[in-house]
Amino acid sequence: MIVSGELEPGAALDERALIAKLSVSRTPFREAIGTLEKAGLVEIKPYRGFFVRALSRKQVEDLYELRKTLECFAVRLAVPRMTDADVDRFETVLDRAVTALRQGDMAAYAEHDRSFHEGVATLADNHALVEALERLALQIQVFRVMANRSADLAERAALERDRILAAFRNRDVEYASALMREHIADVQQVVMAALAANEMSREGMTGA
Repeated sequence: MIVSGELEPGAALDERALIAKLSVSRTPFREAIGTLEKAGLVEIKPYRGFFVRALSRKQVEDLYELRKTLECFAVRLAVPRMTDADVDRFETVLDRAVTALRQGDMAAYAEHDRSFHEGVATLADNHALVEALERLALQIQVFRVMANRSADLAERAALERDRILAAFRNRDVEYASALMREHIADVQQVVMAALAANEMSREGMTGA
């Protein structure tokens, strides 16, 4: 619900209402809250309750800068290890992602996009790297959903798919790493623009 935007940043989490909606008891709910706090999605405020964490624009910038560093490192480790079968597998995932985008199925696109990035990280075969990316995964997913609203994302994704697959097939580490950085920077730009627009909208409502 947080990742999809149903529960917005800063929103208070009504424990009773959510327990009833999710049909769970208090213990697993509290365990889930603890997990989400560690993942950076929930804040626990003493005597006040649970809240969806609202990241500042600086924190989001920092998240994407770290993501670029980690995922480019993953590419550098993964590309030399790739077999033709691995590249074929990535091609299938990226084809499905672009098809989902063109059909307007944002949920399916997000799932395929996540699968692609996780596949590259797994192939890097560096446990510390995989664990670091897993800790960022839910926060990244929140903003992936936001970026998916970009009107021309489908065509940009199609172009990126062809270039990334070509770099993978040629085992071109430098080019593949540069493309990954470019891809994440593109998403970062879309997210930051959306955050700025949301801030302006809230300020306008407050001013009204």
